[in-house]
Amino acid sequence: MVLTFDVRGVSGHANHTAIHKAVSYLASAGKLPDDCRVLSLLTVGMLRKYLSFLDIPISWLLPSQLCCIIGSQGYQQAKRAMLCHRTQLLWFRHLYILFSRYMLVNTFNVIPQEPKHVKIY
Repeated sequence: MVLTFDVRGVSGHANHTAIHKAVSYLASAGKLPDDCRVLSLLTVGMLRKYLSFLDIPISWLLPSQLCCIIGSQGYQQAKRAMLCHRTQLLWFRHLYILFSRYMLVNTFNVIPQEPKHVKIY
């Protein structure tokens, strides 16, 4: 399974959108293994992004193909991972850790893949 960003790259960062383009190309060209599934993380608007746990019911009810709700252990693990990158931990990333819904809930859609073994009779 490959988890990637959607076309908007969550924050619009050039690296995030480039990863989406590369993975989408590989999926549409049929260049991934047969049993590989590709899911893209849905970008939400700024308000929803910082609703923290209040976004869980919204994410659960809105259409997506996979909704992952992270428990307290998952949140603590994600927080520890963010704290490992002290040089990039600017003031706004502390706010992200505290308020971002992406620390608690993530929604994904499947990126379609080109069929590999199509037989036409």
